Amino acid sequence: MGWRAYHEATKHTVERLTAERRELDWAHMPAPFRHYEGVPLVDLPAEMGALGAEGERGGAEFLSRLFYYSAAVSATKITQSGTRYALRVNPSSGNLHPTEFHFATRGLGEWPDGLYHYRASSHEAERRAAGGHWVKAVLEAALAPWSREARVVLVLNSIFWREAWKYRDRAYRYCCLDVGHAWEALRRAALEMGCEAHAYGHFLDDKLRRVLNAEGDEQPMLIVALMGDGVSGQGVNAEAAWWGGEANILSAETVAYPQIQGVHRATSLSESIAPVPQAAPGEDWAGGVRLPGAEKGGERYATVARRRRSALDFQPHAEAMPLAVLSAILSGAVEGHGCDFEGDLSGMPSSRFVTLYLYVHSVAGLERGVYRYSPGTHSLRLMLAGDHRVAAAGLSLGQQLAGNCAVAFSLVADLERAAAAHGERAYRYVHFEAGAVGQRLYVGAERFGWQGTGIGAFYDDAVHHYLGLKPEQGQVVYHFALGRAVPDPRLSETSTAAS
Repeated sequence: MGWRAYHEATKHTVERLTAERRELDWAHMPAPFRHYEGVPLVDLPAEMGALGAEGERGGAEFLSRLFYYSAAVSATKITQSGTRYALRVNPSSGNLHPTEFHFATRGLGEWPDGLYHYRASSHEAERRAAGGHWVKAVLEAALAPWSREARVVLVLNSIFWREAWKYRDRAYRYCCLDVGHAWEALRRAALEMGCEAHAYGHFLDDKLRRVLNAEGDEQPMLIVALMGDGVSGQGVNAEAAWWGGEANILSAETVAYPQIQGVHRATSLSESIAPVPQAAPGEDWAGGVRLPGAEKGGERYATVARRRRSALDFQPHAEAMPLAVLSAILSGAVEGHGCDFEGDLSGMPSSRFVTLYLYVHSVAGLERGVYRYSPGTHSLRLMLAGDHRVAAAGLSLGQQLAGNCAVAFSLVADLERAAAAHGERAYRYVHFEAGAVGQRLYVGAERFGWQGTGIGAFYDDAVHHYLGLKPEQGQVVYHFALGRAVPDPRLSETSTAAS
């Protein structure tokens, strides 16, 4: 099944949602954490100090900080029935967390070389293999890596069943968005520690699966290599050894979704295919609303990363968002990603595929309406004037938070231009980009005391019609909302590990 067929088949309509209505199978809900039995565990120190590039640190402290600010458990919630569940730094659709973090190290300060899996439930590293050759083995699966000197290379894998249990065939979209969330969380944490993070989506799937000895329900989706002075040298070399480990069973029973399997096969690479650069179409932005200088200040990433939550709803009568704050959030959302599929690493002109459309409900100094954002000119073009709170909520499957917020977003991807550059693989890439932008919206809002929430469910074609878009002009892949969050009484505590 190609991406076009899959995308059409998984669009939300009233008729499809009515026909597919069903109860969740709580007895077979997938376990939220993966771990491997029979492998050595390496503790990651809990006391790490402030996140930053200053000062010397060993490999264990470096990795602990990296995951603490990108992938670790950050809080616990308790439902009225007494059920406890964990929240993590990286956001996930339905808090189901299909993304797993594997990593390889070599020459990392006093840290044994090898292949590892991050055990988020206890903030530990599971050592699946020893030896300094694993970094090279992972990078050799990438088709054009520029990070051959990396000391740490991460692989973000997806477990599709974790999302499909709730979202069925549409789950592949959410898995790809979650990879984007996780990638941006890693990138930003690495940046704070003085590292560059190079991402590679262009790799040979089966080759990388063999390197990782990935289980049948887990598929590699993105490679992230860490470079720079922030990664200390002189690691502990070790003779090659393989433990592998036995992955825990997530559900007693699983359900196969052929459409997910089909689109993943269609977007997999079995041979080297060079991308074809595709220039973004030009556009006349005369008469747009020029945004002011971005709001100065704001809290540091380390302060807000673990505080970030997905808002349950927003306060509809809260004060208006300052225009300078919105300007800062938008500016940060579209900075370079550092990845092979957008040309950032190859010297080709950088090519973004996602455009932001805004439903402005309550922004001081900006009239209500629907706008399109131009990163090149840092301006907004008014497309539809007036109050669109009811429409924004209705397009997001009737979720009131999209109307109660200060600003709602439709992230629209130029799928045709992306496919012309990368073939079927492009379907993953546009969702990675959208997820990374979503994570930036989360963090950008939190820096200035506002909150956000990602919205993966929307009436696809109704959004296109409302925005006046033809299919060749782009298709919506993500919704988002920013505002003042309604307090969540279920939030219990902050922690580094699941209870």
